[in-house]
Amino acid sequence: MSCRFDAELYRGKSWGTRSVESAWDLPTLKIRRLMRTLNSRNVRAARLLEVGCGGGRILRSIRARDPDLVLAGIDLSASQIEAARRSHRTLDIDYRHGDGQRLPYEDSCFDFLIFLDYLEHVENPAASLAEMWRVLRPGGILHFVCPAEGQFPTIYWLSSRLFRRHFKATTIGHIQQFSLREIEDLVRDAGFTISERRYSYHLLGGTMDYLLFALLLDPRVARIYWAHDKYHASDEDVQPPTFAGSILNALMTFGNAIAYVESRLLGKTRALASTIHVTAAKS
Repeated sequence: MSCRFDAELYRGKSWGTRSVESAWDLPTLKIRRLMRTLNSRNVRAARLLEVGCGGGRILRSIRARDPDLVLAGIDLSASQIEAARRSHRTLDIDYRHGDGQRLPYEDSCFDFLIFLDYLEHVENPAASLAEMWRVLRPGGILHFVCPAEGQFPTIYWLSSRLFRRHFKATTIGHIQQFSLREIEDLVRDAGFTISERRYSYHLLGGTMDYLLFALLLDPRVARIYWAHDKYHASDEDVQPPTFAGSILNALMTFGNAIAYVESRLLGKTRALASTIHVTAAKS
């Protein structure tokens, strides 16, 4: 199931500029799996591009853990790129406003290419992956995290068939509902060889994630979430959270801790997983 990209949905929303701090939560899990891949490299000053970087929180998180990588990011949102440049002006990260389906870079110019929660937002994921293959050097590494919300029998799959819609398409722009196999086929068809798979958002994590984004269908809850969500915080967020925002953050902290433990224990378990973490090489 797929929908059309709606640029208006992203207006006024931020995916954050602050670094991911280590905690028992899913952002930490994603960063740890990513850093394990990056730390295995032979060239210390390798070049890395993040596609769909938003406000740059992942690149800032990498920089906090590794001073040697040459970092770049690209995003379709001009406002997010400007926020990243303002917040990260001392971090030596090259941010560009542009389309991940038409990357403004030369062939074979990056050693690593990453994206975390990007492919589900684009209308033509095959075109995006083809561009990633083009700008990676031969033998270069692709590492990504992608929801598989069309995977049977996850709660997302069940909900879409019961309600004839995907709530996360409306609330957060997930216009693609992939199965795990569809994601892997897209990667292979683009010319990559998969070397490692890990999984997350199993039964408990997926259910709590589904319930959160179903609640965002209520405009009042959505306003609280986008104003006070600590996981998408930016340096420009100067207002302390309201009481409702504090309660929401406390609930998300609790849910993230449960999902983190579940995903650590079931990291190699495909059954009931609704997100895949892939490391692959340009053949």
